Amino acid sequence: MSPDRAIGIMCPDIWGSYVCELLGGIQSAAARAGYRVLAIRASPRDVHRLRLARDQVDGWIALIDAAELEPFLDDGRPVVTLSARANEDARCPYVLPDNHGGALSAVRHLLDHGHERIVFAGHMAHEDIRQRFQAYRDALEERGISFDPDLVFDLPNNERASGRLAVQRLLEEGVTCTAMFMSADKEALGVLDAFAEAGIRVPEDIALVGFDDIEAARYASPPLTTVRQRFDRLGGTAAELLIDLLAGRELPCAGHIAPTTLVLRRSCGCSPAPALRDAPPSSRSAAAPASGPPSSRSAAAPSGALARELAALASASTSLDPSSPAEEAWPGATEVVLGLEAAVWGRPGPAAAELERAWREAAEQMPDIDQLLEMVDRLERAGQKMLRGAGDAAAERRVAAYIRAARRAMMEGRVAIEAARADYLNGLLDINLVIRETLLADAGGSGSKLSWLSAVQMSWGCLAVWEAPGDTGRALRIVESCSPGATAAAPEAGARVAAEAFPRREWLPTAAQRDDHVLRLIPLRGEGEGEDRGILAVCAPVSSPLGLDHRDMEMWVAMLTAALERASLIESLIEQEQQARAAYERERALADNVRQLGCPVIPLDKGVLLVPLVGAIDLERARHVLEVVLAELSRQEAEVLLMDITGVPFADMQVAASLMKTTRAALLLGAEVIVVGMRPQVAQGFIRLGIDLQGMTLHQTLGSALSALRGRRQPITAPRAPRA
Repeated sequence: MSPDRAIGIMCPDIWGSYVCELLGGIQSAAARAGYRVLAIRASPRDVHRLRLARDQVDGWIALIDAAELEPFLDDGRPVVTLSARANEDARCPYVLPDNHGGALSAVRHLLDHGHERIVFAGHMAHEDIRQRFQAYRDALEERGISFDPDLVFDLPNNERASGRLAVQRLLEEGVTCTAMFMSADKEALGVLDAFAEAGIRVPEDIALVGFDDIEAARYASPPLTTVRQRFDRLGGTAAELLIDLLAGRELPCAGHIAPTTLVLRRSCGCSPAPALRDAPPSSRSAAAPASGPPSSRSAAAPSGALARELAALASASTSLDPSSPAEEAWPGATEVVLGLEAAVWGRPGPAAAELERAWREAAEQMPDIDQLLEMVDRLERAGQKMLRGAGDAAAERRVAAYIRAARRAMMEGRVAIEAARADYLNGLLDINLVIRETLLADAGGSGSKLSWLSAVQMSWGCLAVWEAPGDTGRALRIVESCSPGATAAAPEAGARVAAEAFPRREWLPTAAQRDDHVLRLIPLRGEGEGEDRGILAVCAPVSSPLGLDHRDMEMWVAMLTAALERASLIESLIEQEQQARAAYERERALADNVRQLGCPVIPLDKGVLLVPLVGAIDLERARHVLEVVLAELSRQEAEVLLMDITGVPFADMQVAASLMKTTRAALLLGAEVIVVGMRPQVAQGFIRLGIDLQGMTLHQTLGSALSALRGRRQPITAPRAPRA
């Protein structure tokens, strides 16, 4: 695989089981052609807006929002859409599951059960669902059944809650029906939940069929009959088409349909493993052995036929090509059949460990417990046929012991898988604790943001943030990189890189070039109006042994985004605090200057202070003058206070009151008060206002006041106010 050639995938979810199966098919096809795979969790609109990885991707596969593909169709890179058409003109190839054929087989099967009042429910906004709905109508028309619009429910989405909504509407509107075809398994699971709460039995009271064959459908109660999509084949087909386009091969811009298969389980009314009972007679007869010892017959034909039959059951399909080797569906089927024959004829067979491994494979391939039990029962019936007429009690005991061992090995394999699942879920709890402590417990925001990657099977990670708000599409700044499972040329924290080149090829670990690993890009968006924060790039296996639930990844990514937002908030608060502190210091310095300018105090000589006042004196300034004068008189222990009011434009009651308060306070401190600039007419005005200027020494000029101080000449004393 070349690191210089890459296929880009645009999809809304890059972790769920559906996407992981798609990625598995895409990755396999890409690896064979020498391409690596880069999956971006974003819509085409966001990928185009952010210009993510544009310098690295040779061609695109888009899973959603096909209407937004115009910029990609015009920039010269080939595009293939998956589960959606690019547009009405089909300017690029598209891959769809056989929605019509799969739904047609499902509705036909319900009709074969005798149902005529069949509800169809689904989210009609999706093209896939509209195709399944058309198949529903076509199946009814085939049987001459009139279409009833009251039996059709348009649901808000394809989630479990919509299934509950369908049942609610069914009961509230009093719709009579005997079967329901839900356009998606998640909806069907919601229907099962709602029916169980309402006391409605499935399939006794109403039959139910879904579409997709997700894992939960196999474990439902009852197990859900559904239409299986081979998501890996869908992805592989899309990748092969894109690789052909990249190779310069001309392809029609038309649809390519991937096959679907109806999987029968109990929810439709079928008994467990109906595929086996419906197998053609030739398959059954081929399993019966010829009589006599193995030396007198050809053992290969019976054992091969039985192995193919078991393998077909393991894959829940009766369409297995008889000429195909059994290993394609269940590699261990041949070992199991050889073990049965060895028990019948009393000869050495496969080792116990090989048989246990074979049954473990069956349990992994076929999680439906009913079909697993049916598989062992089928093996037992085949052994009884082999013993028929032999009258060999020892052989019967050997076969019975072999079947018991097979049943035990099958159950142990199933239990081991469930135990592994429980361990995985318990491990998720520990992982979540580690991630919470890593991302949320560091209040300062300076700790590692990626140290948790190794706990969730990531072999490499790199976190980058946009250089500045609104800078998307231009430059990213590296915050941290982590390579827990591989060595790579790690980028330095603080390094800048264009979004088109992120992550650089030389940063990628060797795992990124392996067939089972995919590079994923996850845009991080904050809560505030969806603000873009940065990009998380990780390299991880296509899927873990038990799958990585997309809800866990959503939570971890949300934690990481919250950690980034918190760090940004703390940084912003620190910056605001620094700005506020600087502003406070500036205001305090300015206030000091104002105070000094409003009431300057000048030491003229030891014990002599001069306070030159300039400008109008209001109430606030009068209080300020009083405070400053008293403070300086006390601090400097002054004996004489010169108050120069020459610069005061007019002397009114406010000025007079201020002078009187200051004089009295100074006198209480033992200081002499000399007022300079008090013109005679101003003094007479104060007297007419009833203000007593007693205690003040008045001088018209500062020069005369200073001369008087030096020579202690007779000063000008203020006239007394007339007695009443």
